[in-house]
Amino acid sequence: MFMMKKILSYLKSITISVVVFLILLAITNWAAGIYMAKKGGEKRHLLPAYQGEQEYAEAIFHDYHSIAHRYKPFAEWQMLPYQGKTLSINEQGLRTHTPPAGASANPVIHFFGGSTMWGEGSDDAHTIPALVHQKLNTGTVINHGQLAYNSRQNLDALISMYTKGETADVVIFYDGVNDAAFRCPNEIQELPGHRLIPLFHKKIYGGARQFVLTVLNNLFTENILLVIQYQQSKGDNRPSQYDCLNSDKGKSVASMLVKNWEMANELVTSKGGKFIAVLQPVAYVGSPRIDHLELNAELGNNFRFVYDEVQKIISTQNQPWIHNFSQAFNGEEYIYIDFCHVTKSGNEIIANRLVDLLLHDTAQTDVK
Repeated sequence: MFMMKKILSYLKSITISVVVFLILLAITNWAAGIYMAKKGGEKRHLLPAYQGEQEYAEAIFHDYHSIAHRYKPFAEWQMLPYQGKTLSINEQGLRTHTPPAGASANPVIHFFGGSTMWGEGSDDAHTIPALVHQKLNTGTVINHGQLAYNSRQNLDALISMYTKGETADVVIFYDGVNDAAFRCPNEIQELPGHRLIPLFHKKIYGGARQFVLTVLNNLFTENILLVIQYQQSKGDNRPSQYDCLNSDKGKSVASMLVKNWEMANELVTSKGGKFIAVLQPVAYVGSPRIDHLELNAELGNNFRFVYDEVQKIISTQNQPWIHNFSQAFNGEEYIYIDFCHVTKSGNEIIANRLVDLLLHDTAQTDVK
């Protein structure tokens, strides 16, 4: 009897200790979350690129952080409808803008890309598609851009568009950033791929065990681990996160990007449309003004390798429908708000170039 009481006393002490430890761990995890929110919270509206417009820029990023996503067959994810001060997402999950007054229904121009085409950092009226529409002052312009989409996902979205019976006079792909940024991380082991492969494996195929681990991680360790990773990322001996530099993987990322463009071109032209592929700008390439940014040097090295490989392929093939805009933002103006996203002035530079291409091709067609 005495031994049983002693055992129960030990178990009680152990239980109390474990409960206290878990409470302290949960509090520490909560505090770490507050710390990371202050360190990693949205501050892009304070950058010099938004000088004089910081209050409106804050509203832009408020809307940006308010959006949610759903599963989208084949392309993997798509935005849910949303209506805010600076952002409108329709029932089809596409960002919309007000067309020019009196614009005709034709030509129909479809834009595909990631968050840069979608317009992260700008309001509805100053995305690339909206600015092109405004400058052309005619036709129907549809923005298919989605956050983090790479060229393969854009190809899948294009196929789905045609499958639904939609038509296109012109299709524009604006790619490069997400192919490198989200395929070069060393956790992406299989190509083609996308940024959420590791998460999908855990969430969809992890089973009950993974669900329990996820709940425990969220409660007790997630933010603590983020703080540790944040501190490690500031050191000189931080672990490598990317594996495209001077590698077959980097060459494959570049090759697959161009092959996706080729398949899109074949599909669009077979349907009687015109296809334009654009290698988009990135802060790591060329000589843009970036003294206001803290960029990841390792990611930059991987980007330059992939972009060099893409440009070699472009140069060899010399396809008239592929256009290299990778250094479109060279100069002294503050355009970038991070390694790839830009202000409305950056979008206007790209829109002007695209309008020149579209009007040039129209003039050639008229001559013929």
